[in-house]
Amino acid sequence: MAKIPEETLQQVLASTDIVDLIGRSVKLRRAGTNWVGLCPFHNEKSPSFNVRPSTNSYHCFGCGAGGNAFRFVMEHDGLTFMEAVKRLAEAANIRIEEEVWDANAEKEAKIRSLMIRAHQELAAWYHQLLMKSPVAEEARAYLTGRGITSAVAKSWMIGYAPPDSASLRHWAAKHKFGQQFLLDAGIIKFSEERGDTYPGFRHRLMFPIRNDNGEVIAFSGRALDKTAKAKYLNSPETLIFNKSKVLFGFDKSKRPISKAGQAIVCEGQIDTIMIFEAGFQNVVAGQGTAFTEFHAKALKRQADEILLCYDSDNAGFKASEKAFQILAPTGLIVKVAALPAGEDPDSLIRKQGPEAFAALLKGARDFIDYQVEIVGSRRNMDEMRERVKFAEEMAQNIRLLESPVARETAIQRVAVRLGIPEDTIRKLIARAQPKAGKDKAGATKNERPGKQLLASQDRNALLLCQLALADAQVLEWLRHQPHADVLRDLPGTELLALVWRGSFDPLDPVGVNVFLTGLDHEEEAALTQILHQSSATGGGLESAQHAMSALEIARLQMQKQRLQTQLKHPSLNPEDAAEIQREIMALHKQLQEAQQQILKPQ
Repeated sequence: MAKIPEETLQQVLASTDIVDLIGRSVKLRRAGTNWVGLCPFHNEKSPSFNVRPSTNSYHCFGCGAGGNAFRFVMEHDGLTFMEAVKRLAEAANIRIEEEVWDANAEKEAKIRSLMIRAHQELAAWYHQLLMKSPVAEEARAYLTGRGITSAVAKSWMIGYAPPDSASLRHWAAKHKFGQQFLLDAGIIKFSEERGDTYPGFRHRLMFPIRNDNGEVIAFSGRALDKTAKAKYLNSPETLIFNKSKVLFGFDKSKRPISKAGQAIVCEGQIDTIMIFEAGFQNVVAGQGTAFTEFHAKALKRQADEILLCYDSDNAGFKASEKAFQILAPTGLIVKVAALPAGEDPDSLIRKQGPEAFAALLKGARDFIDYQVEIVGSRRNMDEMRERVKFAEEMAQNIRLLESPVARETAIQRVAVRLGIPEDTIRKLIARAQPKAGKDKAGATKNERPGKQLLASQDRNALLLCQLALADAQVLEWLRHQPHADVLRDLPGTELLALVWRGSFDPLDPVGVNVFLTGLDHEEEAALTQILHQSSATGGGLESAQHAMSALEIARLQMQKQRLQTQLKHPSLNPEDAAEIQREIMALHKQLQEAQQQILKPQ
C-alpha cells in the first residue's frame, strides 16, 4: 500500500472542522471548551461522546471509540482510510495524487466512485427530460396537479424516465457506461424471458435518493401509468445503496432536525417534499421498507422526539405501530400526528395551507394515547373480553417504552381509558413477550394452540368451566345465574362466558362438538383441553357455588381498584371525586359482606 505524504494528511486534518464534521451526524452541545453528545457507535442514555476542537479529536468514555476526522468518517460511514482521506480532501479542495495502494480496495473504491458519478449523471439527465422534453409532458402535468412547481422540481432534481429503452442506451453510450456496470449499479435489468436488458425505470416520475453527503445513490420511481403493477419502484440494493440505511430527504433535513430536536416522519417522497417546502424542514421518509434500527439510531443522534405522520386508516396505524416498536426502545419520544380521514400531508397542505399542518403537528399525541383513544374507539369495548384483548395488545407496546416514568404514565392512562386496574395492566406487561411468527391458525409457532388463552384466564372462572362441562346439574345452575356484571367487569372470564352463554347439552357429545366447532381456533383448543380435564374435577354444585362467590369478590375488588384509578385523573372535578369516594365506601362494605359469606361453613 502506497503512503500518502504526511504533510498532505496534516493539511487535510487542519482544514477539517471536526465539530462541524461530527455535528452533521451527532447532535452536539457545548460543554466548556469541548462538545458532547450521544455516541453514534453504541446505544447510551447519557452523553459520553466528547469532541475536543483543541486536539481535533473525539473520544467516547462509554465504548472507547475515538480518533481524528479520518477515523470518524471511516467508522461512521464504513469507508476505507483512503476513501475517508479523499472525501475530506475533496471537501477542503485539497488535491491528492492518485496512487496504486491496494488492488482490491482500489478496484472497489473506483467502482463505488463510478456508481455515484453514474447516478449523479443519470439524475441530471432525468431532470433535463422532465424540464424540457416533450415526452415528459404527462409527468409535468402530474406535478402541476400536485402543486409542485418547477423551482421545487429543480431543488429536489425530480426527473422523468422515458418509456423506451433506446434513450437510456444512447445516454449510457455517451458516458461510456458498459452493460455489466449498469446491471451492477441497478440502472438496467436483465430479462430471462427475452434474454436481453431493459431500463429499471420506464415512464416514471423519478426522485433521486441521496446519502448523508447529498450524493445520488439510487432512485424511487412513481408510476404515471395507472395500470402499472407497482405504484412506487425503488432501485435494487447495490454497492452504494442499502434501503434499510437510507432516509429520503435526510441530507437536507439533518440540520433542521438537530435544530428542532424533532423529526417528522411521513410515508412517501412527495409528502416529504411538500412538507419541507411548506416550511417544515425537519422531515424524512423511509424507502418503501419498515423502519429499521439503523433509521432509529440515525434519528436518535439528531432528535429527542419523532412525529409519525401516516395515513389515518388501518394500514397507517399498522405502519405507525411498526415504527414505534423500532423507535421507542431507543428512548425517543414517539408521537402521532393523525391526519384527517382521506387526507395525506400533501393534500392537507394544498387544501388548507401550512397553518393546518402546523396545527396537526401541535396536536400530535403520544403513540400510546393515540392507540388507546383513536384505535380503541374503533373496537367494541362493552365486553371485558374485548377490553382485555386490547389491553394485551397495548401491553406489547408499553413494555417497549425506555423511560420508567413514560411507562408508568402510560399504564395510568390506559387503566383509566379501559376501566382496568393498573395492577392488571402491569401484569399484562410483565407477561407480554416480543411478537413471534404466527401460523395460519393464529397460534405462535412451536406453541400449543390455546395455551396463551388458558394462561390468561381467572382460575375460579376456569374451575367453573370445568365443573359445568363435567356436570349437567352445574351447567343448568350456572345458566340461571345473572352473568352480566361478572363477565363485563372481570378479566379472564372469556372462556367462562362462552360456556355460560352456550346452548349445548353437555351430555350430548355431538352437540358439544358442534358448539366447539363454531368457536375460533384458540377458543376451541382451550375448551377442548378443559373438557378433557373436567372428568377429574370433583365437588359438583358446592364447588361451583364457592367459585362463583370468589369471582364476585374478585369483581368487587376490581371495581374498587378501578374507582381508585379514576381518582388519579388530573381533570377530575371535586363533585365527581366525592361521588367516587362514596362508591368506593359502598363497595368496601359489599366486599366485607361477601368475604364473610364465603367463610361461613356450608
